[in-house]
Amino acid sequence: MPMYTKLVNGDAVSDITSPSRIALQILILQCFYYVSALVIFWAAASISGYDFHLDWVFSWELVDIENARGILLFILWLFDSLLCVLFVTLIVGRSKLAWDFALTIHIINLLVVWGYSGRFPTSALWWCLQVLSGVLLVVLSTYSTRWKELRQTFFDDMLERGERVAEPESIEMTTIEGSAPRG
Repeated sequence: MPMYTKLVNGDAVSDITSPSRIALQILILQCFYYVSALVIFWAAASISGYDFHLDWVFSWELVDIENARGILLFILWLFDSLLCVLFVTLIVGRSKLAWDFALTIHIINLLVVWGYSGRFPTSALWWCLQVLSGVLLVVLSTYSTRWKELRQTFFDDMLERGERVAEPESIEMTTIEGSAPRG
């Protein structure tokens, strides 16, 4: 059975679901997730007077509601998820795949944190953070990628088409014979 390739402008369209492409997207997203976290956490530590350590990013034990640093980490992780929405939108760009990538980021984060700390995370607050961050990333990245897809589909060149359309002729209001004006 022959395989057919969809052609666009004479060129074969790359397969968006090829395993190598998906693996590369996961790797890029995970790198952006951690690099943005490192930058955000370092900046927050510098501003607030804390000493920055890699434990801020890779340890679950520091996320704690009983001290200011733990609450700061909780908030910074949520902010990192918001930034990651942008990365998912730009790198993945497909609403059907957004939730897969959003959950994959958090599953890999669980494995990295578990490997770094040497213990499985048992903090209820850390798990709440992961669930909240995951839901935030899934919902917002699905919405933003869907908006991006629809914008490209329905709204590209809308202004250009509007400019090409001639101005409508003015229509003069007249009374039709046999009808009396209302008054």
